Order: sequence, then C-alpha cells, then structure tokens
Amino acid sequence: MKYKTKDKAVILCNLGGPRNLDEVETFLLDLLGDPNVIQLPWFLKWFQKVLAKIIVKKRLPFSKKLYQDIGGKSPLVEITQIQAELLEQKIGLKTFIFMNCGKPNAEDLKLRINEFNPNLDSVAVVPLFPQYSTTTSKTSIEKIECFVNEFFPDTKLNIVESFATHPLFIQAWQQRIKAKIKHINEPFQLFFSAHGIPQSYVDKGDPYSSEVTASVDGIMKAFPGQKYTICFQSRFGKGQWLEPYTDKLIEEASPGTKIVVVPISFVSDHVETIHEIGIEFKELAEERNVDLLRVPGLNNSNIFIDCLAALVEEKLKTL
Repeated sequence: MKYKTKDKAVILCNLGGPRNLDEVETFLLDLLGDPNVIQLPWFLKWFQKVLAKIIVKKRLPFSKKLYQDIGGKSPLVEITQIQAELLEQKIGLKTFIFMNCGKPNAEDLKLRINEFNPNLDSVAVVPLFPQYSTTTSKTSIEKIECFVNEFFPDTKLNIVESFATHPLFIQAWQQRIKAKIKHINEPFQLFFSAHGIPQSYVDKGDPYSSEVTASVDGIMKAFPGQKYTICFQSRFGKGQWLEPYTDKLIEEASPGTKIVVVPISFVSDHVETIHEIGIEFKELAEERNVDLLRVPGLNNSNIFIDCLAALVEEKLKTL
C-alpha cells in the first residue's frame, strides 16, 4: 500500500557508527556511556560516563585502526539512509533515520521533522534490531519515546519491538544464504554469528538469545539436513558472554572445513561484519586451513525492504 499523507511518518533507528575517523571517539563515548549497554548496579550509576571515558581512552587507537581498515568510516549510517529511502519509495511515507550513538541524533531528527511537518499525527518506529535486547532495542525505544514526548507530545507513537520471526525477515536471509552457497559443491557448515551480550543480561531476562534461536529456526526450514551452529561475536571485557564464541569455534574447526558465516543479528554491514568477520575471522580461519565465507548483511535486499514495509503497515493499522 502507498500512503499519500503528510500527517504520518516513519523513523528507522539503528546503533550508529562513525562517518569519519574524527567521529570514532564520540561514537564510542555515546555507546559505552549508555546504561543499557554497560549495566552497572544502581550505586555505580554515577560512574557510567567516567568508565566510558576510561575504556575509550584505552581502546581509541585500536578502534580507529579498525575503521581505517574498512575505508575510514562505518557504512552503517549510509546503508540505513538507503534503507529509509527505499522504504519511503515503497510505502509513500516520509522516513527519517535516528542513531542511538553519534549522528543523526535527536537534534538532527527534530530539525528534519520540523522541516517536513511539525504537527505529525502519528509515527511508526522501527528499531533495526531484529531480535530484541536491552542493549540495543531498549535504548532506541527509550530515546524515541523521550524525544517525542519532549518535542512532539501530540504525535501518536507505535513501535516495532522486534521482528525476529517475521516471515519476510526469514525469507530475506534465506535468499541471501542461497545466493552465497549456490556454487558450493562440497560439505560446509553454517555459522549464524550474532552480536554477543553478557550472559548476566540474559539471566536477568533479556530475551535476545531466545529470539536469535527463533530466527535461526525459521531460516533453517529452507535448509533441511544442513549442519549449522549459533554462535556469538564482538565480546569485550572479562565477564562471561553468550557462548559459543565464533572465533573459538573457528579455532577448533578441522583443517579443510568450509564455514559460511551469517551475521544473523545485523541488518546493515558495518565494522563487526566487514572487519571482524570478513578480515579477522577470515585470517583466523586461513591460519588453520579453514575456508571461511561471509554472507553480506541484508542491507538493501528487496525482501528486507518489503519486511520493513509490512512492519510499518501493521503498526499504522493500530495508530
């Protein structure tokens, strides 16, 4: 369905990423200063920003090197903007983007909405995190709710909390995987590699792990009998994170193994998919005579854009 109205709009939320090397520090400070990302006990909340500065000071040279290796920036913001433009073309509703960390931030979003229509009747919000987590989805939801309440209090808000098992999301990944494996003639393993979170968050009720499993269960219906593993990447610090760890599984793989890595929790390629999987994990695999192939993120997949359109239309029915 195409809408022809200026009283409704869509906001796509994503994590964000530095658009150049000068933005790396600010991005990391925003990320690690988020109390949903690093969950300190209540009596240490005052230490949140200080801790973020300590970690960033230590990691900044390393982080800048990662972005330097992939072109001096994260492509995530550009990809999200492309997704927004494709969605807008499909459904006919103005679509804005907002990043949890970095830009475009709340001030940017406020300016763009005011330029379009400061009296929006309703907004559908889609955090681009398929599987709900307190570390990602919750931050988007809280920030957008605060933003709308402060600047556009008369605007009705309806938020997509997750879409881990949406049929079009599942279908989009099935298409991506099929395109990657169609020329593979020997046995291989699928690694569904999701961004890790601390095990303690799951123990406290975060549904992320179970939603990742639900996504993979849906996808694997198209690949009966295929060997696969769910694993987790991008951990930092000394605590226990969701296991098994992707890099450890690669280290343990037998020489001659072929592994196809699917970044199941990422809808846009960025440093974790391009560098961590495409460079670091690939080098780790080559050291062990293991062949590793990376499936691209959903990015501008037609089926994924159809998924976003369906999610928005389902929410607009309730607004």
